[in-house]
Amino acid sequence: MKKSVTIFAPASVGNLGPGFDVLGMALSGMGDTLRAEIRKEPGIVIKKITGDKGQLPSDARENTAGIAAQAVLTHLKIKDGISLSLHKEIPGTGLGSSAASAVAGAYAANLLFDAPLSKLELIPLAAVAEEKVSGGFFLDNVGPSFLGGVTWNNPFSKEVVRLGAIENAVIVIVTPNFRVLTKDSREVLPESVPMADFIANMSQTSMISWAVSQKDLKRFGESIQDHIIEPARAPLIKGFDDVKNAALSTGALGCSISGAGSAIFAVAEDKIQGEKIALAMKTAFARHDIDSEIRITTMDLEGAREIQS
Repeated sequence: MKKSVTIFAPASVGNLGPGFDVLGMALSGMGDTLRAEIRKEPGIVIKKITGDKGQLPSDARENTAGIAAQAVLTHLKIKDGISLSLHKEIPGTGLGSSAASAVAGAYAANLLFDAPLSKLELIPLAAVAEEKVSGGFFLDNVGPSFLGGVTWNNPFSKEVVRLGAIENAVIVIVTPNFRVLTKDSREVLPESVPMADFIANMSQTSMISWAVSQKDLKRFGESIQDHIIEPARAPLIKGFDDVKNAALSTGALGCSISGAGSAIFAVAEDKIQGEKIALAMKTAFARHDIDSEIRITTMDLEGAREIQS
């Protein structure tokens, strides 16, 4: 048993274009840092939250970090409590912010009490926290945040498989200065789709999985083509079409909405190209009078991990 642990859980891109609710990718350099300490009193207490601009609830029963930590304690039948201090470093929406908190909370609770559960066993417990705040059992952010790289996620069987990672992939993240709620982005989804679009998305999703396993960056980026979800959600992101066209015309291999939005991601072959793509995307948003934040990063290879406090 440890008295305290400090955990980092990375941000993530859900869907990866055509892989709606099935594929996810962990991002390096962005995520949640959570310090957890054992307390004699039962229950979870959140001592402080920083980096969230005052937007997140400090009630542990409403915060995914607290919900997930309690789920682990309940599963392990542990009576002791935990106090949490959470620092957020995930800009805007669409980058798995609530999932990163849930992953960090579950992983911390497990480590404090001698880590009896594996990451795969912790995933459903963290996803329960996501479900409580988002209204659906989603694994495409929880999975990669736990395992790193790109993951295949089945919300029905509650399985997650790590497909691998492309170490030289450069990922451009552009986050506009407005939020898109998962609830709103779900409401615009079509109830039925043309067979041709279904086949196209199946084909591209399969190719993304193959490309990751083979570390084929070109195939990976070029397969990020969504014929179903992206067209439905694009109107929720002002300027999206112009931003995507700016990315592709500047050399991006692929570009799409990250998760439910409003963040947009693009895939580049190297950092220099990534910088040009990021500037083009930010400029395109500016033409619509929208300020945005850019990040140039890579795939996080490790996922949730203990770090020095």
